[in-house]
Amino acid sequence: MKMERCALVTLVAGAKFTNAFRNHFYPRLREYADRHGLDLVVVSRDLDASPRGAARSPSWQKLLVHTTPEARGYGRLAWVDADVMIRPDAPDVFAAVPEGKVGAVDDFATPTRADHDLVTDELYLRWDREGIRYNSNRTTSEYYANYGIDCAFDSVVQAGVMVYEPNVHGPLFEMVYQNYEEGADCSLNHEMRPLSYELLKAGAVHWLDPKFNMQWSYYQELNYPFLDEKDLFPLPAFLSDRLRAHVRARCVAAAYRNNYFLHFAGRSRDYLSLGSK
Repeated sequence: MKMERCALVTLVAGAKFTNAFRNHFYPRLREYADRHGLDLVVVSRDLDASPRGAARSPSWQKLLVHTTPEARGYGRLAWVDADVMIRPDAPDVFAAVPEGKVGAVDDFATPTRADHDLVTDELYLRWDREGIRYNSNRTTSEYYANYGIDCAFDSVVQAGVMVYEPNVHGPLFEMVYQNYEEGADCSLNHEMRPLSYELLKAGAVHWLDPKFNMQWSYYQELNYPFLDEKDLFPLPAFLSDRLRAHVRARCVAAAYRNNYFLHFAGRSRDYLSLGSK
């Protein structure tokens, strides 16, 4: 049963992304919250203005959002990255998480473990051909080790969507914020690796259906890998570009229809094809 006072919470920073959030993501988030009787908290300021906080990605500040006056007093919060497009008729994410647990999607089993491994191998092959540098994260052990964590966990918490209880899990979130630092580069996913490690170590995680945090980039690579082929349509450029945009928009719409929360991580602007509400 859903505990009293539940809220969706997110943080939006910077005028450019604030406009994108307000025009495209917020309306669906609002409709979803209203449909399930949830409050909606949007924090629009830095929560750590210290030099250390300013030097890190704003993504870290999700670990502090439960301490804000706006989010205080809720029994449960669902953190949602500001680039997650929610389908308004999606199921209530709080109902999917047992009391006392953090609900999250396993990043290495989305949509399945075999699919994740297939997509990773295909991406690495392409990046090798194109001479693109990357950190290899083929296994979970490698994923954690690249950040400096030695462990044997075979799962990874995808931190873009998390249901948690501030009174129970808030101290762990704050500990991760205080005790860990930004990785050497943005490809190390900011707070995600140490947070995943500490949550798994604490035995706090309940795995959600991957539809509650489906990354568009992986979904595209798995189902529509042809979208990035340069010679997809052997037509004059102006026709080819228009047809490519049309096909891409249809694929994004299908992904949105087939999932609950579609995550446009990695600065993808493909959400624009879904329009505003």
